[in-house]
Amino acid sequence: MGTQAVQFEGTALSMSVTLAEVTESDSTKTITRLRDLKTSARDQLMIDPRIIIVDDKFNPRDYTLPENHAHLDELKRSIRENGVLIPLLVRYDAERKAAVCVDGECRLRATLELIAEGVEIATVPTIQVPGGNEQDRLLTAITANTGKPLSKWELGTAFQRLYNFGWSEEQIATKTGYGERFIREAMELSDAPDEIKQMLSSQAVTPSLALAELRANGAAAVNTLRAAAKSAQSNGQKTAKRAKSQPPALKAKAPVPNVVPANVVKAILALFEDVPADDLNLEENEWISVNRIKLLKLLSFAVTEDDLKAAGVEAASF
Repeated sequence: MGTQAVQFEGTALSMSVTLAEVTESDSTKTITRLRDLKTSARDQLMIDPRIIIVDDKFNPRDYTLPENHAHLDELKRSIRENGVLIPLLVRYDAERKAAVCVDGECRLRATLELIAEGVEIATVPTIQVPGGNEQDRLLTAITANTGKPLSKWELGTAFQRLYNFGWSEEQIATKTGYGERFIREAMELSDAPDEIKQMLSSQAVTPSLALAELRANGAAAVNTLRAAAKSAQSNGQKTAKRAKSQPPALKAKAPVPNVVPANVVKAILALFEDVPADDLNLEENEWISVNRIKLLKLLSFAVTEDDLKAAGVEAASF
């Protein structure tokens, strides 16, 4: 493999190509666009990392969070020993005539920090992707994530921007693969005060607890979450979690009141006035006789005369 110097709209880049791929005419040709490169060469273009542009606030990742500082430190250790192994995704910006980072900002940041510390890194591998519009680039940032996955609240920043473009939650879910409930919660967390994001980043509180407090207390949730995190730590726990909701205590069942009307009770008792008590107290299944008129009187509370006729009772005196 050889290294061919390529002029990229006046900016010196270096690209790894085979010597066989560089003809005499190629060696003197000025390359003004990434898409002018041969297919085999542009698959992985080696670019000086110092000339790759990062659009301010495009990346939803929040680099002020401790977890992302830790991630950069891990990347630096790896890149120092092995170089950048996974290519960055870049797009060509015609107006600025430059390569712009689409995915891989963490790798780029780690590389630039190493260069600032004196480590010699001439180029990093990149792959060109179509420029598209900002919405397309946001989708790439959400779905690519070849490195550390975006946190829920970082994703919420990207979701909110797509939502502001007029996308519905259903459209965002279809394009990104996340559920609509997750998307709504992520957007809520993206609006949380910075201190809450810091607590989430350090895993001092869980996202579910943060959401519950934000919904209940708004900006004052900072104080309640801070207290919850401190209480958890004092009890030897790393993370303050939302308490599981307890099912309501079962109340003792009140005795069921006697719902039989008094006049019906009176009719039932009257039915047995003429039945000897000894007959009522028999343990065996025996037949007893009751007064017909009193029986019909009792039945009148539950059945009509037509019901009795249907049962074969031709006449009833109520």
